[in-house]
Amino acid sequence: MMRNRGFPLGPLSLLAIVAVVFVSLEFKRRHDLYWYDVGRDYSYAFQAGSASRASLLITQKGFTLPEVDTDWDTALLPIRVAATVPGYWIEPSIEVRAGRTGGEQVFERGARGLRYVLLSSDLAKAGQSVSLIGIHLRWPDQGAELLLFSGPEMSSARVLVIAPHPDDAEIAAFGLYSSHDSYIVTVSPGNYVDGRYAHLEEAESAQDALRGRVRAWDSLVVPTWGEVQPDRIANLGYWNHSLQGLYESRDQSGQAPANTSQDPNLFRSGAISNLIGQRRAQATWESLVSDLRSLLQTVRPSVIIAPHPALDASADHQFTTIALLEALEGAGQHQEVLLLYTNHHVLSEHYPFGPTDSAVTLPPWFDEQTRFGGVFSFDLNARKRQDKLFALEAMHDLRAAPRSVWGGPGERFLGYAGAAINELVRNPLGTYSYFRRAVRTNELFFVYRPEDRSQLWRRADGEFSYP
Repeated sequence: MMRNRGFPLGPLSLLAIVAVVFVSLEFKRRHDLYWYDVGRDYSYAFQAGSASRASLLITQKGFTLPEVDTDWDTALLPIRVAATVPGYWIEPSIEVRAGRTGGEQVFERGARGLRYVLLSSDLAKAGQSVSLIGIHLRWPDQGAELLLFSGPEMSSARVLVIAPHPDDAEIAAFGLYSSHDSYIVTVSPGNYVDGRYAHLEEAESAQDALRGRVRAWDSLVVPTWGEVQPDRIANLGYWNHSLQGLYESRDQSGQAPANTSQDPNLFRSGAISNLIGQRRAQATWESLVSDLRSLLQTVRPSVIIAPHPALDASADHQFTTIALLEALEGAGQHQEVLLLYTNHHVLSEHYPFGPTDSAVTLPPWFDEQTRFGGVFSFDLNARKRQDKLFALEAMHDLRAAPRSVWGGPGERFLGYAGAAINELVRNPLGTYSYFRRAVRTNELFFVYRPEDRSQLWRRADGEFSYP
């Protein structure tokens, strides 16, 4: 009688079940990074006259850049795409090539529908052939209307970066601000308790104070790596997660401030007297707006960099820009160009997609009621990307919390292993790491000229809402 000399059916079946469960869970994790239907068309509406347009034909090999009677620096190519089967597991992408230059632009797993390819005027000139190579992505031959944008004049620009928290300026705009005549002002020290420093301070109040002190210091020191002088750097000190509350209680005139315990002067630091004067701050909306108004009058910037209040999910980010808009209204200035970014995109914290050597692409968006003034892409060379990497690494909140080295080899190993596990739980597989998301071949901004600002906000019954 013959006997089965192979592996028993039971263990093989168990391994197969484990493999199926693992693949299913990992597939779900990868697709849960997108908080929207990846099969929808991106939908953007731009202000009339903000872009020149040129028709062209996209083939499966690429297209030829048409002749246009306008100067431009950034272009968007709408293209209908569909992920192949591997593109549901691996992020699909398009490699864009013009001669010897080019790069990769990455989209969501399972992407299907209208997407945008970003082009720089440094990449291709009129009449030049541009190759498009799909990686786990395909598209049919199709006609398209190229959108060409002319960004702000940057050669002589005075740039003011208004960052909600320490590291926001570096994540969004280190390459740009370190290349221009810049000022960096951070609204909040970013103090909050989440257990990150629990091994260093037992009391939550002490953890909060430590984090605020460390991050406020980071906000003053790290910009000097980008050659910004100390007398151009300040932290206003308004407490983390407080701005929406300050806005909502702004009309309570004649009453004591609701946040008297959140004294901004505890963390207020840097070149405050140079940029704002000697006034002491209060935990009120009016105090924040007054600070920004004084800042605008002192700096007189031509370009202001801040978060986009509709694209960024963080309340502090949204209300930083709302305060800026109020300050601009009262400052009597009209010519500043706003370059707005998102560090916490409302539809995916995983955005920008892809690895660190790919480009920041246009983020997912599906609301044509939101009008954009334009798009500006600032390219970073290899040296700038390296400098940006070190700037981010210098920010305490973007790396593992410091720990004392103690005990023998076994105890040290367990300590390192425990810290690594904590970081893995906090940021699985580096999914949300800004070392992946921010150190890219470009930095991307939405352009709003003075005539476009009304598209950013309005008041309805005393409350902020999107247009």
